[in-house]
Amino acid sequence: MTAGFTADGYWAEAKVRSPEAGGEWYLSGAWLDSPEEAVAWLHSEADRLAAVLEAVDGDPAEEDGGYACPVSVVFREWAADAEFRAVQCAALAGGQPVSANARGADRVWGAEAVEVLYSLSARPLLRPASDR
Repeated sequence: MTAGFTADGYWAEAKVRSPEAGGEWYLSGAWLDSPEEAVAWLHSEADRLAAVLEAVDGDPAEEDGGYACPVSVVFREWAADAEFRAVQCAALAGGQPVSANARGADRVWGAEAVEVLYSLSARPLLRPASDR
């Protein structure tokens, strides 16, 4: 943990940003007790986001040749990677933030396709360690 500080829980959140559309949308967040719970929450949000993207006529990024992989595939593969899950839990326990990010084309407000950045992240909530 960061010197002089101790974790008082972990904050995890899901956000979507589109610089082209000039917006940022907070999808969800949770305060969790352990690194394992925080990463598990991120994985459940990754699965939920992937399911939503797939349900809307497939993942819009599939139609755009400029992206290597659909957003839903990026998040499903990340959530299924047990080895990397352990790495991210250890990083959070050590005081470091973690994230999974993907980008793809999407429609905002029914307009033409714009680039959208999807971000799932968690960070420790640090407080000063007591002097006792």
